[in-house]
Amino acid sequence: MKRTGMVFILTLLLVLQVAAVSAMTAGEAKNAWLTTKRHSVDMQDQHREAKLAFAGDKSEENRQAVVDTGKAVLYAALDEAEAWLAWKKLEAQENPEVPPDVLESIENDVEANLDKIAELRTDVDAVENQVQLGLVWLKMLGKYFELVSDVARNSGAMWVHIADTKADTIEDYEAKLRETAEEAGNEAALSHLDDARSELEIARRNIDNAESTYKLVKIPGTPVLKFAEGNNYLRAAQANLINAHMHLDFAYRELMR
Repeated sequence: MKRTGMVFILTLLLVLQVAAVSAMTAGEAKNAWLTTKRHSVDMQDQHREAKLAFAGDKSEENRQAVVDTGKAVLYAALDEAEAWLAWKKLEAQENPEVPPDVLESIENDVEANLDKIAELRTDVDAVENQVQLGLVWLKMLGKYFELVSDVARNSGAMWVHIADTKADTIEDYEAKLRETAEEAGNEAALSHLDDARSELEIARRNIDNAESTYKLVKIPGTPVLKFAEGNNYLRAAQANLINAHMHLDFAYRELMR
């Protein structure tokens, strides 16, 4: 059996495993996605090797190898997108803090995009020569980011909601500690509470920036860049919230002395 044929069978088995999301956890789905990413890189390497071989010897065998490895690259890209969607769906379903409307949007977007993947897979199935391969390749370039942009945007909304909830909890705790510290005239505790409030304000700004940035994860546009930018804002907000919590702990210790 040709190497590409074996690769296709292995890829098909992987897709069947990813599709059985009801038996998977979000952590397992993430690992499956990472596996498809590595597989995608391997397929790209094989396709480059096939094109180099064809450039040196334009035999029919080498020409067919370019087509076969090119199809393997496209299948791998679809497998990667499918696995990412499965992960994001399970991630939302397993998190009790996700609002029902956001969860429903993610589930609906995942199902809609899985249908698109099935259609693109049929297009790849029909490829028989280099011309058809090039046409499908161009079509997938236009469609690929559409497959993940809706779910990425809603996943961003999910994490923004969770970050807001954490910030609300810290804000409530800070207000209660501040009331106690003011009544006790504890300046050391109040100083830590001022620092906590400052970190919380910065966190709120980062969360707001993340929310507005995630809304730009769409086609046309630069969805991948905006998703990464939104993630960076949330990571900064997370650091601010951790610092705020640390200062609240310091304030609490001062009050307990």
